[in-house]
Amino acid sequence: MKTAIGIDIGGTNIKIACVSEKGEVLEKFTEPTNSNDIIQRVADNVRKFIKPGVVGIGFGIAGIIDRKRGVVLESPNIAGLNNSPVREIFEKEFSLPVVVENDANAYAYGEKWIGTGRDFNTFVVLTLGTGLGGGLIYKGELFEGPMEVGHMVINPDSSGRFCTCGSFGCLEAYVSGRAIVNRVITLLEEGAKSILRDCCEGNFYKMTPEHVYKTALEGDNLSRDIFRETGRYLGIGIASLINIFSPDAIILGGGLIGSWDLFIEELRTEVFKRALEPLSQNVEILKTTFQEGSGSIGAAGLVFKTASKK
Repeated sequence: MKTAIGIDIGGTNIKIACVSEKGEVLEKFTEPTNSNDIIQRVADNVRKFIKPGVVGIGFGIAGIIDRKRGVVLESPNIAGLNNSPVREIFEKEFSLPVVVENDANAYAYGEKWIGTGRDFNTFVVLTLGTGLGGGLIYKGELFEGPMEVGHMVINPDSSGRFCTCGSFGCLEAYVSGRAIVNRVITLLEEGAKSILRDCCEGNFYKMTPEHVYKTALEGDNLSRDIFRETGRYLGIGIASLINIFSPDAIILGGGLIGSWDLFIEELRTEVFKRALEPLSQNVEILKTTFQEGSGSIGAAGLVFKTASKK
């Protein structure tokens, strides 16, 4: 049986999967990303997946990718990968074809291959995780552009929130796991009331998006307001994407998708208030059906796609 190894390197986790030609995950492995020796750690773990039948290795990496050379040009959330010649390193190490793509693009391909996007011709995927990624399937094919949706500027004023890319007012600075935590911390420092003040044994600087999600479910007003605010800003960004690409669907995935019910109402309201009606009236806004690992599945799918062209 032919298989491919798919690797999703995000700001929080590295996910590796051995995937069949039908998109079935046969084996998988996850570990925290951290920033030390990422390439070596991935190589060591990939070695465990190398078996007869493996036709190649696919990467989905958060950042700007030179896909022709297989080089990570810049990864704002994983600085240790900047200028890494990933394809060259892994082809030399394993003597297998290597495909390197942006993680959200790999995610989008996975959605088109075996996911929520199978029945749509044109759709945008947004991955809500440590940062905010974007991928586009246009007329049935993966759009091979950067799609750095998270770095659309939605607040041009000097008051815009700082983004890890070095700019201010980027969508990612308002819509991401990091943005949610930073916003809560700022409000707590300003004296806002919330049960989050007592999380992490009183050191709220150690909180995670999961803490905010949990307290929102418990009825904490600050936490619920933060998710509604997140939905509003995400809706503003999606409205612009609809006006530009006129997609059939917007598909949301990533680590924050579990909080769907906390932000979707505000998101929909903002989208249909701001997007042009002829372009937005038939757009479906959906959450992924993937439970996990869609980036690694999509990266493996790109290996099969590339192999089929040879």
